[in-house]
Amino acid sequence: MNKSLTTLLVTAAAAGFSLGAYAQDAQPAPGTPGTTTTTTTVTTDTVETRMVPAPGITKSQAKDLKIESKADYNARKNIAEAHHDLNKADCKVGSDGAVERACKSDARAQEAKEKADANLIHKQETQDINVQTK
Repeated sequence: MNKSLTTLLVTAAAAGFSLGAYAQDAQPAPGTPGTTTTTTTVTTDTVETRMVPAPGITKSQAKDLKIESKADYNARKNIAEAHHDLNKADCKVGSDGAVERACKSDARAQEAKEKADANLIHKQETQDINVQTK
């Protein structure tokens, strides 16, 4: 039973990687008019992907990219709030008294950091879009 489960998981992971590689090959070349590229920032515990618009985008494309950036910002904020709730629940279960309060304080600080990072990414994306607009 365990071998078949392990084999199934390995097969699913391999299929996922091959589909990701196929999707990556299907993208247009960077710098093609009307396309955007992304940059990925990897920190110790999170991976953030930021849009970088192609040079010479139209105003309607810029508006669409700004709307997408705002939606990504809101999603990042919601994820930060969800992480806070999970961390706070872990604090309640795993500790008591002063240790629990300190743990909850750390959870709040982490949430504030994640929200600040989300805001910084959003502002940078908006600035990049404004620079590239015709």
